Amino acid sequence: MGLIVDRPEPRALLRSVAGQALGPGVNGGFFQHYRQIRRSYAVFVQGDYDLTDRLTLTLGARYTWDRSQYRDGQAYLFTGDVGGPQPPLATTVPCPDVPGTCAYDPNARFALDGRNNALTGRVSLSYTFEGGTLVYASYNRGYRSGAFNGGGYTSSAEINYIAPERVNAYEVGLKGRYFDNALTLSAAGFYYDYNNQQVQDTRPGPVSFLVNAPKAQVYGAEAEARLRLSPALTLNAAAGYLHSTYKSLTLQNTVLDGNDLPFARRFTAQGGLDLTLFRNGNDGLTISPSVAYFSRQYFSPFNDTNAAGSGQRNSQLQQPGYAKVNLTAALTTGRFTFKAFANNLLDARVYAYGLDLRGASFPYNFLVPSTPRTYGGSIRVAF
Repeated sequence: MGLIVDRPEPRALLRSVAGQALGPGVNGGFFQHYRQIRRSYAVFVQGDYDLTDRLTLTLGARYTWDRSQYRDGQAYLFTGDVGGPQPPLATTVPCPDVPGTCAYDPNARFALDGRNNALTGRVSLSYTFEGGTLVYASYNRGYRSGAFNGGGYTSSAEINYIAPERVNAYEVGLKGRYFDNALTLSAAGFYYDYNNQQVQDTRPGPVSFLVNAPKAQVYGAEAEARLRLSPALTLNAAAGYLHSTYKSLTLQNTVLDGNDLPFARRFTAQGGLDLTLFRNGNDGLTISPSVAYFSRQYFSPFNDTNAAGSGQRNSQLQQPGYAKVNLTAALTTGRFTFKAFANNLLDARVYAYGLDLRGASFPYNFLVPSTPRTYGGSIRVAF
């Protein structure tokens, strides 16, 4: 399997970016071009072995070869405005010296190679009790290949090959149905041990770099239940707890050991019901209200910490806890099923993503709103 990325791109004309090299009040920008070729090959095998009538052992293994190439890398600084002349000033990629100090060379190109091999696998034991309850324990070894920081455009030093990410994942859990199948229950506990987890680090420019967090850990538990109280009423609920922290991470000369991983909410919960208002054979009308709660999440590995010597205010890059109310309704008549939904019914205003772009380039944070209240519907016909 292979992936090829070809990216010729003039960087946006940003007075503040180019001004660092050209001087106050001078417009300009960067031009960048590069190609990436990534190939991945793997062989794998997995099988189940019944140790007893109720106990099953699962074994699996995979060996992966990843090969990557960064080719025709070129970037240069130019002056000028959009739609007008844009004379090149200095080659920045490739440039072994201080950024902006290498004379413009239209023929200069930069190239790098990267390669990884990895053995991953799975071991699992599952036991099924006489009543049908399944309990299991598993170990999985995971891997994500290395990658180029191909987006660097102000210096060759920005373009490097990031080490692969590896994780040891442990999980125990159960699944079962009880009380004549009226109650469906599943629960799991897990622990993930990461080495060289790949993390985005956004720096003034703005440029995002992929870096390695030497150590990170994630552990938690989750449970889900569905209870049929009557033919007309079914309740459902789910809850989760997630503890995710960096055991060792330093970004921009700032120690972030103990910080939460971004986009990792500590608590989540959901509850709802399916209420059938009438039923006549296969025809009927069912409404399904639900509410979902999400605790605080950070958008940056910095959490509340600001990079040393910067103007960052990372405490703003977070979404406090919030709840969303959803509602669906389904009407079945004959061969037709009409569905309508309203997601985020109370129009909770939340952010889905955020970056701190303070520094030499931008004097503000960048926050992306999440989906507002949304309505819709569908029609299904059975043949």
